[in-house]
Amino acid sequence: MRGRGKSGIMRCPGRSEKAFTLVELLIVVAVIAVLIGLLLPAVQKVRETASRTKCQCNIGQLALATIHHEQTFGKFPSGYQSSSVRGNPTGWGWAISVLPYLENEVLVRKMNLDNSILEETNNQFREVRLPHFICPSDYMSEAHEIELPATLPKPDESPAAPNLMKFSPSHYMAVAGTLATDSRENTGIMYRDSRVKADEITDGLTHTLLHAERTSRIGKGIWHAALPGITVRTPHVMGQENSVEDTDAVYPSASLVLCTTRGIDWLESRRKPADTFGSFHLSGANVTFADGHVEYLSGRQPESLLAAWASRAGGEISNAP
Repeated sequence: MRGRGKSGIMRCPGRSEKAFTLVELLIVVAVIAVLIGLLLPAVQKVRETASRTKCQCNIGQLALATIHHEQTFGKFPSGYQSSSVRGNPTGWGWAISVLPYLENEVLVRKMNLDNSILEETNNQFREVRLPHFICPSDYMSEAHEIELPATLPKPDESPAAPNLMKFSPSHYMAVAGTLATDSRENTGIMYRDSRVKADEITDGLTHTLLHAERTSRIGKGIWHAALPGITVRTPHVMGQENSVEDTDAVYPSASLVLCTTRGIDWLESRRKPADTFGSFHLSGANVTFADGHVEYLSGRQPESLLAAWASRAGGEISNAP
């Protein structure tokens, strides 16, 4: 039989009105926090796997476009061209040659390739962002600021402020070989003023590097060109030294479009020269080979093995990754 409380409200016999205590509530919150802590790394791992897969797709598309160029013209693109047919210093990089095979032929036609990207006629193209050249794991993917030589002041004038010019980034470099990126005698496939044919790659297409990633914390990269007369400083990111040199070290602007294996102790090392390569991915980096296949190289690859893969005709004995 139902009874009434003092307030006159009907109550069911035997029904408990006990609520959560503070201790029980804290236990529930703690359990939820532990579950979130367990799930968050898994979610981050899934996101990184997706980003790495997208990165592999991007660099793979660049490899196919580069090979398509070789099949069309009988040679791989130059790493960069020192000058135009008219003799003007231009520095246009390998990407300009492969953009038509990435559905960007209209962009190339609009550019004034008789002049460098530094000229006023090409102003509008410096910050054009091309998705094929962006690694989704690299959170520093905004435009790079590159310091150009300031006009020298007269004796009675104060020094001119640095002239900073913005360029859209590229996280994928052509592998020039084992020498400096501005060398005309490099050992790779795409280097300064190169004209390498497929049958000149005697080490084998499957054993010779074509492209590699470069994270923004190692060095700057752009898709446009090597900038005539410009040197590039080592980046200094998040308060950490990411190079074997200090932040005042400079490199030829060829390093903006090319990379070398010179100076890499181990691929996963964060302290390496700004003209080398590496990635934001966990313990490794994506690369392509001259036959078009993409590999995710382990971070434990030593310089000797990377150098063998970067050489087109060195005769080294190296296993495919």
